[in-house]
Amino acid sequence: MKRTLILLLTLTLAHTVTAAGYTKNVAIVVYDGVEILDFAGPAEVFAAAAGQGARGQERAFNVYLVSKTRKPIVSQGFIDVTPDYSIADSPKPDIIVLPGGGTDSVLDDPEWLAWVEASSKDADTVLTVCTGAFIAGKLGLLDGHDATTWYAAVPELTRQFPKARVQPGRRFVDNGKVITTAGVSAGIDGALHLVARTLGRYVADRTAEYMEYGWSPQSYTTAKYTQLNPRLDAHGRKLQQASISSREGDHEGALAVYRALVAADRADTEAWLHLGRTLHTLKRYDEAIAAHAEAAKGEAQRGPALYHLSRAYALTGKPDQAIDSAAKAIEAGFRTKHYYEHDEDLTTVRQDPRFQALLSRL
Repeated sequence: MKRTLILLLTLTLAHTVTAAGYTKNVAIVVYDGVEILDFAGPAEVFAAAAGQGARGQERAFNVYLVSKTRKPIVSQGFIDVTPDYSIADSPKPDIIVLPGGGTDSVLDDPEWLAWVEASSKDADTVLTVCTGAFIAGKLGLLDGHDATTWYAAVPELTRQFPKARVQPGRRFVDNGKVITTAGVSAGIDGALHLVARTLGRYVADRTAEYMEYGWSPQSYTTAKYTQLNPRLDAHGRKLQQASISSREGDHEGALAVYRALVAADRADTEAWLHLGRTLHTLKRYDEAIAAHAEAAKGEAQRGPALYHLSRAYALTGKPDQAIDSAAKAIEAGFRTKHYYEHDEDLTTVRQDPRFQALLSRL
């Protein structure tokens, strides 16, 4: 029996077309016969990373589905998927995802292929999954480069595109402009790699953690990646290591790293935020309040910092400050109602009419 997959990306994404500025538009190409995980895997990665890598209220990615028309397409013969845009009205993408499956739908349609070609020229990155590599190959994007694809399609990709250096057994291959990945789940690895390249390992690892996905990341300590994005630097690696230490129970070790970072740069609001969260875990609430007050000075950290302030104030018997901080957190864009309704730290203020009024706004 045919089932309908309703992709409610709007529940997790700010569906605003903002190619300019911080937010990057991610166009996921879909067509009849597209492999489910080929497009859904990267879509999940970029959707999750949109929030993990947000800067204030600006999400890192705006993810949407593009097809030849806006009519529903059928994935793998049993799932109806309704695209967000057609090639006639799609926003200009910064990242294009070309999944595999029945790629002939694109390859044999000159108008469809022309859109992909024109969009690829202006995009920062093209990510292919499985046999989506054949679309990139037909456009000449693989010529002179290493590439990979689904293991059973390696011989045919090699035959059709002799100018490409097809690499069997590779999970993904990054050539800068084009990232090709092997079949199905490998698209998740390629997307996480691109998130790491764009926003840093910390954001990519938090995204993988949210997805409960075990991945084997590449090294991001080389000069090549630091030059591509300054966020991939020693600072990011220190935050990453401190986070690992904290998750392994070495909170004091994590605190030492965070304190060293804020001592070196009082304006490092990201380090202040993590310092406050670790202190909160250790139930050192007064110190956590001071740290989160510093973190709230940064636009990117303001929302979560104010939310954590609210929790700490509630636990230290300061309901007025707790409710005020919660209101400011909501104004700053931290609006996940579930947290406010179920966080045990907010139990003492949850029934306060003022807090209930805040919940009604979410």
